[in-house]
Amino acid sequence: MQTDDVIDQIDGPWIAQETLRLVEVPSVTLQEQQVCRLYEQQLRDLGLEVQVREVTPGRTNLYACLGGTGGGPTLMLNGHLDTIPNQNQQPVRRDGDLLYGRGTTDMKGGMAAILGAVRGLQRAGVRLRGDLLLTAVVGHEEPEAKKDGPLAMIDDLNQGRITCDRIVIVEGPDALWVMSMGSMVFTITLESERGGTHTQYVAFRDNPLRFLGDALSRIDALQRELDQGLVHPLAGPERIDLGIVQAGDYFNRIPTTCTLTGTRRWAPGRQAETVLAELQSLIDPIARDGGLRARVSMEHQREPFETPPDDPLVEAVAHAHRRVTSSEAEVVGKRIVGDANLYVHGSGIPTIYYGPSNETAHADIENVSIRRLESAARVYALSAMEYCGFE
Repeated sequence: MQTDDVIDQIDGPWIAQETLRLVEVPSVTLQEQQVCRLYEQQLRDLGLEVQVREVTPGRTNLYACLGGTGGGPTLMLNGHLDTIPNQNQQPVRRDGDLLYGRGTTDMKGGMAAILGAVRGLQRAGVRLRGDLLLTAVVGHEEPEAKKDGPLAMIDDLNQGRITCDRIVIVEGPDALWVMSMGSMVFTITLESERGGTHTQYVAFRDNPLRFLGDALSRIDALQRELDQGLVHPLAGPERIDLGIVQAGDYFNRIPTTCTLTGTRRWAPGRQAETVLAELQSLIDPIARDGGLRARVSMEHQREPFETPPDDPLVEAVAHAHRRVTSSEAEVVGKRIVGDANLYVHGSGIPTIYYGPSNETAHADIENVSIRRLESAARVYALSAMEYCGFE
């Protein structure tokens, strides 16, 4: 069977070698120029046509295509080439089955695994009907980049410069990650019209800090309601969390402005503006009671996404996982957000995640298993065969 040939032709040591080549090149967000050039060469070494899309000078998205014979849908395998900073300067090395270094699991290992998948298809003589796209983006990790690489790719999809029917992001656990909640960073601002003045001239019942406490109590009550409300079967209850409280400038002056900043995560089926309006409704009664001005602002947001379990891509990856691992793929959802949220809502293309692993992503000591890289590459190749069709 051709699937057996493909499995046999996917070579863990080769994938490990290509992973280490990538990891040896530092590529902190906004400093990806050198790794982009290396990955472009790795793609060309496989005989693939590569489209170089400049995002900012020297920083490029890369779009490569393993062309099909025609008559099948197009699948994209996607990931990012940038990493978080390597604060501990951990050395790049191999130790038995593990590869160490910043980016091994997040996510240069996955980017090497898709190279291994294409190489295995080629060496087994498989001719896909649909096209298989391999795309690499910059600007994923650090906020300073403002997701410029993923957003540039969305623009290219919408303008027809590249096309596909489904996307697999080769990041995360070796599971079918098919949904993520929406997420926003919000700030609640309470402002006093009387301005700052000595605390002895204002009763505590009129101090804006008391109403800040009321806001905290209402947020606590909201979380308890969410815990008892509609619970998503994959991601659990919605969440509201706080990380920053700011108020006051001196110990015996009432504050003019009090702020709460946090995150709100919500399930598919609602939009950010609706969730923001609910927060405003939560705070407005407190402001009226205290004679305060209340404003709820949204710093940035990602809408939720969910790809149904009977989607052809989900089924193809599930079948491939079963064939490669002799086990059923876990179907998961998460509260965290990522590029799939952007791709689904920006381009309308159904998207899922399936990665080699993510246990040590952003960890002080980051590593990835060669065995799991090889397994993931096999899953990517067999998924492409089922989804795109082959001859």
